[in-house]
Amino acid sequence: MKKMLFVAALGVAGLLCAKGTVKSKKSVIKPIVKKSLVMKTPQMPSQLVECHSPCGKVYWLQASNYNTPAELLDAQQEFNDIKCG
Repeated sequence: MKKMLFVAALGVAGLLCAKGTVKSKKSVIKPIVKKSLVMKTPQMPSQLVECHSPCGKVYWLQASNYNTPAELLDAQQEFNDIKCG
């Protein structure tokens, strides 16, 4: 009789413990993504542009940092203003 009561108590405790464990495992599971399968956006090779300011100073701008030629020219004008004061 004592053995049957002990086995029944273990069964109930096991079921209660299993219910709590299953819930916590669901929140822990994360999808596995291999880095080799993730597509990366290709980058343009860096192209340096030599710029001469009106006061004679020379500096370089990386053309791949700008989306359009107008942005590059705006940056060149800003650097000219900074270099020549």
